[in-house]
Amino acid sequence: MQKVRIPVTADPVKSANKKQTFDGVVPASTLSRFQGFLAEVSEQDPEVDVEFGIDEQGVSYFSGVASTSVKLTCQRCNEPFAVDITARFAYAPVSSQQDAEELPERYEAIEANEFGEINLHGLIEDELILAMPLVARHEPKNCRIDRDNMSWGEIEEPSEESSDNPFSVLQELKRK
Repeated sequence: MQKVRIPVTADPVKSANKKQTFDGVVPASTLSRFQGFLAEVSEQDPEVDVEFGIDEQGVSYFSGVASTSVKLTCQRCNEPFAVDITARFAYAPVSSQQDAEELPERYEAIEANEFGEINLHGLIEDELILAMPLVARHEPKNCRIDRDNMSWGEIEEPSEESSDNPFSVLQELKRK
């Protein structure tokens, strides 16, 4: 079955009242910030499931999962490698009736624009960026550089001049 595109924007309150769900993709070509972090431009569209609803406390919310496979650059060996990225999110819109401090902890607060809508594509892109590894690198057994044999440069032996007082230069300036 072919997946459909997730709408670019949605009204979270109206969608929650209708208990809408979206199961589809976000075009990879629209995720320019996310693509900037990748080793190679990804042609694979992230798969996204979004569910809108009203919880037991009467809070309108939407939650979902976005996942994709991409290639990142290993920070150890500087070679590209494949990684699966999965982002889980849960948001509740804030308004004059629903304040951010009153939200349960399981929801992040989000503000709707002047039309009462949120940008789903932008939000999904943000979540995918946040789900990326902080330091992208292969598993140690798959990396061509052995982490135990890494060198960080030469340590110079201290010379006689440097063994003197490190503030001697300041003393010379003070005398002038």
